[in-house]
Amino acid sequence: MASVAQRAAIAASSVSQIASSARNASSRPTSTCHVASPRLHLGSDLLSKSASPAFTGVRITLSKSQSARTSRTASRAVVVAAAGSAKLPSLNELPLLSYINQQGRIVPPVEPGTTASVFAVLDKNKKVQYIGFSKDVRNSLRTLMGRRPELCYYYKLYNLSTMDQQQMIDIRSHWFSEMGLPPVGNTDAVQRGYWERPADAGSISERGKIAAAQSKAKTLLQMMVDRGLKEEMEYDPKLIEEGKCDVLPSKSQSAEELAAAAAEQEAAAALVKHITETAPSGEVIEFDLTLDAKIKTNGGWMYDIYVTKDDKETRHRIVLGHVYADAVNMPEDDVIARIIAFLLFKKIPRQTEGVMTSDQFPVNYFAVSEVAQKFEDLGAWFPGGDLPDNYWRFNRIHEYGNVTAPVSTQEPPQLYSPKY
Repeated sequence: MASVAQRAAIAASSVSQIASSARNASSRPTSTCHVASPRLHLGSDLLSKSASPAFTGVRITLSKSQSARTSRTASRAVVVAAAGSAKLPSLNELPLLSYINQQGRIVPPVEPGTTASVFAVLDKNKKVQYIGFSKDVRNSLRTLMGRRPELCYYYKLYNLSTMDQQQMIDIRSHWFSEMGLPPVGNTDAVQRGYWERPADAGSISERGKIAAAQSKAKTLLQMMVDRGLKEEMEYDPKLIEEGKCDVLPSKSQSAEELAAAAAEQEAAAALVKHITETAPSGEVIEFDLTLDAKIKTNGGWMYDIYVTKDDKETRHRIVLGHVYADAVNMPEDDVIARIIAFLLFKKIPRQTEGVMTSDQFPVNYFAVSEVAQKFEDLGAWFPGGDLPDNYWRFNRIHEYGNVTAPVSTQEPPQLYSPKY
């Protein structure tokens, strides 16, 4: 564990660096926000370039329909602390928050009266990579995501009601102490530069720096889209011209816009159910299920749902025949929930990509009948009834040829005379 003297030295050496990093997200003017080109549109693999040789930025655009789906609100951060609080917050006790929320946005919980925040960024393995300060934590988190999306998976947050730089330093030093050693993003000069400065496209020539920055921005944007980010992200066109990449801060929202967004989020959250199912073995399976669409068909229903478990969200389309719901004496929605619990219990991968092999289960688009046919133990999860033994039925409706005619044993006629 680092000594008090070591922690003090670390804090003293990087105060100005961390403070400048905290200001990066809010110091750039927003007057340069223009319609950008090239653009990356969500839901499309097409990256289109402007016909004009002049570059004006890079942006992710989001349609209203894509932002309508929501899930339960993420855990709130700790209560705002007043300056001079005797007890320093424990990093281990703060809630772990997903960097991208259920709506595909970066929206940290910031209580009214917050003037500054201390935050820790964690990677996909939930290892702390960087600890920073911010006066505008939402834009700071957006900026860091735009620089290093491969490492921004979770964060922990502590909000302050008074801007007290010494208190922020003390909190950060306390977190360093709890970790044993500071994260590499705060101690290694190269890694710290990746976090605290715009991403460098790495062009080796002055002439190619704009093209290199464009390519770098596209790569970073695609990584964010693949992660599920849906909010608008625009790279600063002035920095692009310098061969660097950094996202512009988000525009401030009016009170009416914030209220409308909150109402939309609350209404959509009602579509989310927290499911708890118990396997025949006694193991408890818990997850969140979001109903996106339910369509009545001639033979049953088709569901579009989102499943959230272990901070990962996946989309699934499921076809359920009414014969299955009738056979097990359960409402169709409950059948769907139990089928998902069964697949989670079996540890079936929740995302299939590329060409599937014959041994892979098509978990993102399947019929309940396929689950019943593939897994013989599914019936144990439905003690209230018996699953249909043979749902698929094939009837011959045409006869091809005389299938009852006897097989001829006669030699075929010779088509030519043999030579002697």
